[in-house]
Amino acid sequence: MQKSIKRQRFAIIALAGIIVAGGFIAAVRPAGDATFDTITCKGWKVVDKYGKERITAFTNSDGQASVVWFDKDGERRISAVTHANGQASVAWFDKDGKLRINAATLADGQAGVAWTDKGGKLRINAATLADGQAGVTWADKDGKMRIDASTLADGQASVQWLDKHGKMRIAAATLADAQASVVWFDKDEKLRINAATLADGQASVQWLDKDEKQRISAGTNDDGTVSLPTKDLNPPKKSSPNNP
Repeated sequence: MQKSIKRQRFAIIALAGIIVAGGFIAAVRPAGDATFDTITCKGWKVVDKYGKERITAFTNSDGQASVVWFDKDGERRISAVTHANGQASVAWFDKDGKLRINAATLADGQAGVAWTDKGGKLRINAATLADGQAGVTWADKDGKMRIDASTLADGQASVQWLDKHGKMRIAAATLADAQASVVWFDKDEKLRINAATLADGQASVQWLDKDEKQRISAGTNDDGTVSLPTKDLNPPKKSSPNNP
C-alpha cells in the first residue's frame, strides 16, 4: 500500500447551553409546596437554601432553548442546548468551569463526542459523519493527534499511528477490494515496509531502503509458489587470480 490513508479531523463544537424536558417548577411563595396545571414562561431558575442559582432554564428570541446546572460554588457544570440552526448538544465542565466533555448532533447529520484535558486540549474525539464515515482520534498531552481509527463509506477501515511530530509511522487497513495491509514509515514519512494479503490469495512483504527502492520481497503467490527475491545495489566484485 503506497498511498497515505485518509486522516480524520474532528473539531470541538462550542456550546452555549442545553435542553432538558422538565415539568417541576418551584413554588412562588415564601415556603411550602404548590401544584400547577400549566406554567408558561420564558425562563426560570432554581436556587438553593442560600439563594444561589443552581438550575436555570430559558429560551432566546433567536430560537435557542437551554438548561444549565451550577454547583454550590456557582460554577457551571452541565449545559444542554438546542440551537436555531438545528444543533443540539450537552456539555460537561469540571470544578474549575473548564469544558471537559462535549456531545452534539449537527444539522448536517454529524454526531460526535469530544473529551478535553484540564488544560483545554482535545484528547479524544469520536464522531459519525453525514457521508457514513465514523472515526475516533486520540491526541497526546500537547494536543497533537497520535492515533486515528476510522471506517469510510466505501467499506475501508483503518488505524494510523503518528509520531510526536505529526508524521504517520504505522498504518493498518482493510480496503474495499478485500486487501488487508500494514505499512511502516521512517521518521521522514517514507515507506519502508509493506505487508499485505490480496483478494486473489497472495500474501507478501516488501522492504524498501531510505530512497524507497524495493530491496527485499517475500511472498506466497496465488499458484502456490513461494518467492524471496532480493536486490543488492552494491554487489561484491567477482574474485580474480590477481584479486582473490
